[in-house]
Amino acid sequence: MDTDNIEEALSEPLLSESSAGQPSGEVSPAYSEFGDTHPEQRESICSIFGKIPTIAYILASMVIFIIVLFLAAGLMPLSTQIPPEYNYTNNTPPLMNQNLLNDTEPSGPKGIHISLTESPTAIHIQFSTTNIGKPVVEIAAKDNPSDTKKHDGESTTYLASDMCVKNQSADSTKNFVPPGQLHTIKVTDLKVNTDYVYRAGISTGQGIRWGDYINFRTSKPAGFIPTKSGNNSSIKPAITFLALADQGVANGTKHGDGAGQNVTRLITSLASNHTVDSIHIIGDLSYADGSTDIWDKYMDMIEPFASRIPTMVAVGNHEYDYTRGDGSKKDGSGIKTNETFHPSWGGSGFHDEGGECGVPFAKRFAAPNNGNSIFWYSFEQSLVHTIMLSSEHNMTRGSAQYKFLKADLSGINRTITPWVVVELHRPMYNSEKYATQDAIGIAMRYEIEELLHLHHVDLVLSGHYHAYLRSCDGLYQEKCSNGGPQHVTVGTGGAPLDCDVQLFPNHYTKKFDEDHFGVGRVTIYNASALLFEFVALGEEVVDDFWILRQRS
Repeated sequence: MDTDNIEEALSEPLLSESSAGQPSGEVSPAYSEFGDTHPEQRESICSIFGKIPTIAYILASMVIFIIVLFLAAGLMPLSTQIPPEYNYTNNTPPLMNQNLLNDTEPSGPKGIHISLTESPTAIHIQFSTTNIGKPVVEIAAKDNPSDTKKHDGESTTYLASDMCVKNQSADSTKNFVPPGQLHTIKVTDLKVNTDYVYRAGISTGQGIRWGDYINFRTSKPAGFIPTKSGNNSSIKPAITFLALADQGVANGTKHGDGAGQNVTRLITSLASNHTVDSIHIIGDLSYADGSTDIWDKYMDMIEPFASRIPTMVAVGNHEYDYTRGDGSKKDGSGIKTNETFHPSWGGSGFHDEGGECGVPFAKRFAAPNNGNSIFWYSFEQSLVHTIMLSSEHNMTRGSAQYKFLKADLSGINRTITPWVVVELHRPMYNSEKYATQDAIGIAMRYEIEELLHLHHVDLVLSGHYHAYLRSCDGLYQEKCSNGGPQHVTVGTGGAPLDCDVQLFPNHYTKKFDEDHFGVGRVTIYNASALLFEFVALGEEVVDDFWILRQRS
């Protein structure tokens, strides 16, 4: 691509300096390394106490105990606010007017994750516990730790009998473990683009069992423009997000060989110091296929990034597809049929995936309230409007999902969010030589490609194929530079890669990589310039390209 064109696009003004959603200003990074006492410190402590005679050690311990009781009686009251000097490690923080139980017990909050809502001034915080109680969150702005607020939420759960198909996996006492209580708290009245500190807890008759302090930054509102700092002329991005699909967790199955954990470490590293605004996981998350214990392992695995960065998800075939059972009563998306969308042209491409029918997926994740729960919805951050679709549901003309997509695209204000990204698990364009899967892509193009072309969608992100692929830009009706979006498959989140596959000789395929696990990193600088990078394990950029647009 012409370097002059890129430089010209980067020099474009960021819409206007008076656009909606002004930033809250420069905020210093709050991320830090997590860990316990340094090993050398532990050794020095142990060596010191090892030299004290037994009697002296006992006497010293008694004196220390008396002093602690004396201080606790009133000379040094416990802090009633989040201490500003607290460095947000996994160490147990000071109390905040509550009875803090032993957090080493397994009944404390686990699998903590946050997601965007329909408003940039609110956030969903979700977690699970083994015990029953009222879920609570305590939160404060990092620069005003004395102003703590509490929010409570709702709890739910599910059993094997709640899913559409009680298959062998779901019926097995070995594989199905009750998920405990799944909690969702919607925290409101937040400031946009602001650092906060929170902790999740479960309130029981014995007090509140709190988790660790966690820091995050609220979303950049639609139309956000980064401010220039002093004489620094470097170009700052308006927004950066990561995209991946087909992750999995080490579970001894064909989809869980442990690479998902390595990708989690990659994401956590790339997202340090608030350099990433959201994470998008585009279907086939855990590959639990009915086994709740695998879902639990997956939620724990992604917590290092999902508890700190809004994590948005799309449904994949492994979260939803079923061909047997009572979907008319139990389907998590509310579809009143006895099997999922199973068109004749889909062949075996829509086969049964353990009969979850979206129930665990819908119970464990939340989304903005503007579509069909977690199955299709949209959200905005800074200069980008993102639409999450379900490739597992009916999107033919006249269907509920088609109507949603049409209305959502028609309602976008391109002066505020000039970039439009559509994400769905199965790709509309791919070149791996699987005839049945290719037929599904062709059928989706027949139904919705005209809408994407009409509304000038810029980028379509997908997974399903366990490889990386990008098309030419402007792809519409199989022709490049034809007014359509660029299509990228990034099914490299950790499930075994599609090695040694054959490709259809499609002229629109510009890059194919079956050798690397990794994620897509999307960086939007202004209304005209978007940079996509495929970042592999080790933070190696394997492929990158620019999308440049002239906005009227």
